[in-house]
Amino acid sequence: MTESPKPAVLPVTVRATSGWLVGAAAAALAHGHLEGLKAAGIIGDFLHDIPAGEQDADFHIRWPVADDVPVRVRLTVRDVPEQGSFRYELTAETARPWDGAWPPPLPLFGPPDLLRAICDPSTVARFTQPNPVPRTAGMRDWLRETSASPSSIGVLVHDGEGATFSDARLLEGLPPGLMGRVLEYRVFGAQRQSVNRLLQSTGVKLPAGGALLLPSRPTGSAINAETLAAKGDVTRDPAPLFDAVLRYASEPRPTGGRALDRVHHLRTASLAGSDGERLSRTQATLEEQRLRREAPTARHAEEQALTRTFGGAFEDALRATRGAEDRERTATGELRDARARFAALATTVRSRALAAALHTVGRCLQAAERDAEAGAELLDAQTVEIVHLRSRPAAPRPASARALTAVVPNNWEELAHQARHACVHLVLADITETTHPLRGHPLEQVWIRRTWQTLATLNSYAAAKTAHGPRLLPHLAAYLRWPDAATLFPATRHAPRESARLMASPRLHEARCFPVPRTIHPSGRVFMGEHVRIGSGRPPAPRLHLYDDTGGRTGQIHIGYIGTHLPSLRTN
Repeated sequence: MTESPKPAVLPVTVRATSGWLVGAAAAALAHGHLEGLKAAGIIGDFLHDIPAGEQDADFHIRWPVADDVPVRVRLTVRDVPEQGSFRYELTAETARPWDGAWPPPLPLFGPPDLLRAICDPSTVARFTQPNPVPRTAGMRDWLRETSASPSSIGVLVHDGEGATFSDARLLEGLPPGLMGRVLEYRVFGAQRQSVNRLLQSTGVKLPAGGALLLPSRPTGSAINAETLAAKGDVTRDPAPLFDAVLRYASEPRPTGGRALDRVHHLRTASLAGSDGERLSRTQATLEEQRLRREAPTARHAEEQALTRTFGGAFEDALRATRGAEDRERTATGELRDARARFAALATTVRSRALAAALHTVGRCLQAAERDAEAGAELLDAQTVEIVHLRSRPAAPRPASARALTAVVPNNWEELAHQARHACVHLVLADITETTHPLRGHPLEQVWIRRTWQTLATLNSYAAAKTAHGPRLLPHLAAYLRWPDAATLFPATRHAPRESARLMASPRLHEARCFPVPRTIHPSGRVFMGEHVRIGSGRPPAPRLHLYDDTGGRTGQIHIGYIGTHLPSLRTN
């Protein structure tokens, strides 16, 4: 049997952390905070670098942590406006092993106003407050992700008497150097039995009223089941738990290729230093390159596992889907070019000599439209196949979820009737008049099927968001990428917003405002820029416009319009 490669560990001279912070304008906040540190003499100097063509903002910092110990720090932030947060990566290295008495880098360099909302990059759990343990249905996935998190220590605290969740953090007394590394989870009452059943294979167990450090994979050499558990009532006497956390945190930290990449960038892009620093940096770079050769590639292992499980079917389906998307994009581009040529000839035709050429272009246009529609049909088929392959290793879907996509309505009236009875998370407007121009079209049945597939996906998304919360599924685009999605339509058909130029036109903006309950907006109307392409770009080019209120008062998705393409800049 082949022995698994040993994981690389971070050098003892390095401190590295990463995660999410809730807020905005991260680069400006970080720059202003560093200017204050520089004026106070806490740091020596820093450079603010924005790489060309990227959204990252890099800060290279020189920090004299002690009289003769300079520290090189690299802080990278990236704004994610659609989620109202930003991602940070902080890497610090010194010329000698890190001293636990030194101040921790994250509380020093992170903007103070945002540190209260720091989140783990793998699980999106918050470091600054206790996190609830999911219900039994999602507990197995949560436990796998938490145990595999390379940059954090998960601590389970059993509260046998607590009836409600509290924001009071038990681990508040840990040293500041562990900020951004220790995640606290509360396990209430009988949840402990479910957690211990899932932990049987690891050889550890959460004691009643006590606490447990989740073993990472692989665990340190000096770690065993006894040192991971803290027995007794840790809410009254947390000292044994603090000792266990400090002992576990002192073990070498397994790491992967991304953390080593950050160390490499720190060493190659730091502020210029002395000859001794450059020599130490060169030696550290050679050591880091050796570690990178030994570091296992988790993604490669995951792909190998999928290959063994599905016998290559999953990869074949993914390749076919990518190919279908490429063909659809190519066909759409050819269709756009053919339309442009057709329009140019139509405006310049003045004699019978051009009639033959115009007829030829018309035939090319029809062929391009057929190719585009064929590409869209192939993409539909591949999307169904992906959902089928995803569902094979999981638990059977509820009968209601299967029935919603199995029976396709025959006409628009039947579609509206079924949607209002089966899609409990949707509010569908009256589509009798708006779908009238679509009736009798050769592609009407294709559009009805795609509309039904879209409604089923929207209903599944709203149900999943209710079950798992907005942190996992903040919007429809996230659901379309979610591996556990029960129903899907191709993500290439989804447009989360309209263009800024269209929004600037009052007439086009008003054409996309549709009725909603006054609990959503006092006027009874909202702008529905988010839409789904039901047909191709050829008129009537049907579209479905929606307003996502799954995170609002109604908790539903409001379908305001199904019909021909609304007025746009091209038809203005």
